[in-house]
Amino acid sequence: MLLKRGDSGESVKALQRNLNKVGSILLVDGDSGPGTRDAVVDARVTLNQPGPAEADDAFQAALAALSDPFPSLSSAGVTFIARAEVSSPGEYRHQYSHPIWPGGESGVTIGIGYDLRFVDEPALRADWGVHLAPGSLVRLAKVARLEGTAALATDMRDIDIPLAAAVGVFVARSLPQTLALTRAIYPRIDALPASRRAALVSLVYNRGTRLSDRDAARQERREMREIQTLLTANDPDAVAEQLDAMSRLWDPQTQRGLVLRRHSEAKLWRAGFAALQLD
Repeated sequence: MLLKRGDSGESVKALQRNLNKVGSILLVDGDSGPGTRDAVVDARVTLNQPGPAEADDAFQAALAALSDPFPSLSSAGVTFIARAEVSSPGEYRHQYSHPIWPGGESGVTIGIGYDLRFVDEPALRADWGVHLAPGSLVRLAKVARLEGTAALATDMRDIDIPLAAAVGVFVARSLPQTLALTRAIYPRIDALPASRRAALVSLVYNRGTRLSDRDAARQERREMREIQTLLTANDPDAVAEQLDAMSRLWDPQTQRGLVLRRHSEAKLWRAGFAALQLD
C-alpha cells in the first residue's frame, strides 16, 4: 500500500513508528503531513533507497525490518526525550541545527541538548568525530568546559549540525551515558517499563544527578530525592506526583517548556507512550 502526504489512519501510524527507528522523532498521530513526508525523504537517504517522498511497500518493509536503536528506552522513549529537547524535526532545523546558547549556566550547546560545558575535547571528538568536519571540531573544542555566552554561540553559527548526525550522537553516545548516570541515583530503573525508564532518563538528561540542595529554602532537589525514596520503597506509582510537583521550580510564563516537560514526564509515567502519541 502506497502511503503519501494527506493519508491518515493506522497504516500511517505504523509508518511513523518505524520512521522513529531511524531517528525521525515524529508523533505517532496517523496524519501523513509535511513532517512525515520529510521523514520519508530523510529515511530514504539513511536506507540508501532513493525515491519519492512516498512510502511504497519496499520502503515500508525495509523500515519494519530495522531493529530498535535503543531497546532500553525503545524508539518511543528516544523520541520522547528528543522532542522534549528540540520539539520537532522542523523546529530542530529552524533553531537547533547550529550551535546555540540556551542561557544561564549552560555552555554552547549542539545537536539534541549536547552541552559542551560538560565535555572535554577528547570526549567531543569521540562523540562527534565521524559526524563533523575536522575544522568544526577544532572550533567547538575551544569552548569545551566553558560557560556559554551569546557571543560564543554566534561566532559558531555557521557550523551545521544535521539532524541525522544529532540523532546519531544522541542515540549512540548521549542516551547510554545518561542511562548510566540515571541508574547511579535510581538503581531500580531497570525493573521499570520502558516508558517509566524514559521519564527518568528525560529528567536526568535535563537536570543532572545532583540530589543535594544549593538553596535550603527552595529545596530545588526535594522531589528528585523523594523519587529515589519511593523507588527504593517499591512504590513507583507515586513517582508521577513528584514529577508534577517539581514544576513548582519554574515560572509557567517564562519557563513554560520546563513546566510542560515535567508534566509530560508525569503523564508518561502514569499512562505510557500511547498517551503522548508516541506509540
